[in-house]
Amino acid sequence: MFGSEWQMIHNRMEGNSFTFFIGMNGSGKSYAMLKRSEILGKDQFDNYGFLFDPDHLEKHIFFDRQDMQNKIAELEKLPAFKIRGYILNLDEAQMTANAKQWNDKDILNFSKEMTSIRSSRFSISLNMPSYKMITTDLRQLGTYICEMYPPGRIDRVNGLAFSKLHLLELKPYLGEVFRHRPFISVKEENPITGLSQNHGGLMSEFSWGLPSKLIRKNYEKLKKEFRKMSSEKKATVKEDRKVKDTNSKKMPEELIELLKEKRPGFALKDIHTSSISALLGIGKDKARTVKAFIDNMGV
Repeated sequence: MFGSEWQMIHNRMEGNSFTFFIGMNGSGKSYAMLKRSEILGKDQFDNYGFLFDPDHLEKHIFFDRQDMQNKIAELEKLPAFKIRGYILNLDEAQMTANAKQWNDKDILNFSKEMTSIRSSRFSISLNMPSYKMITTDLRQLGTYICEMYPPGRIDRVNGLAFSKLHLLELKPYLGEVFRHRPFISVKEENPITGLSQNHGGLMSEFSWGLPSKLIRKNYEKLKKEFRKMSSEKKATVKEDRKVKDTNSKKMPEELIELLKEKRPGFALKDIHTSSISALLGIGKDKARTVKAFIDNMGV
């Protein structure tokens, strides 16, 4: 029932949706996000295998906002009718669009881009432990929020995770987001009279089955690769910081010799303070001191 209802709403919105999956670690939000992608990625726009391709999951799920922005830039070069409903997922969004870093230049640019691409009618999902972990600008774009129940509610025998769904509504004047449960209507026909009658009510909860084995396998592989890259990046940053700390303690004469090694044959008197800072990994004050020594020595 839920899959067909969501697909119906999704079709009516012509593919444009912005969904948040929230929940504790282990509550199944990532798999639920992938299951939604699997449901909507079927041949609803005669574009099968493009809107969502399980064999190439790296085209649809991202662990870093910059990777997602690069994919959007690539897609927007294509005709609008072809990318309508294209599925994009950002896993652990709080890591790259955290509300506490709302004034970060890169995060502000990401929020602006998410606002501007609505006309492209992408189907976007973000997951995070808490709704308020992401920036206000992103929260105001939401169309749905799916709140996963705690891990203890997961039916591991049948592979089911349970959740609540709310439709999101923005009050433009106040800039506030309100949520309400969707109304599900079922049409029944009386076999005797032939008359039909609608029955329905508010959706209280629904269950998520597991995404296909192929999708789960590709997702876990991508996540493992990303974590490995993140660990290597952290190690590089740590090493760079160590070099920077070492260089900051050296005397200007020693740093000048390092500069000669890094820029052989280059007239150091022509080098700028900012270049000295970048090449040696030292602060601006230390770089000015080195520059003063170079000028005085006439190197």
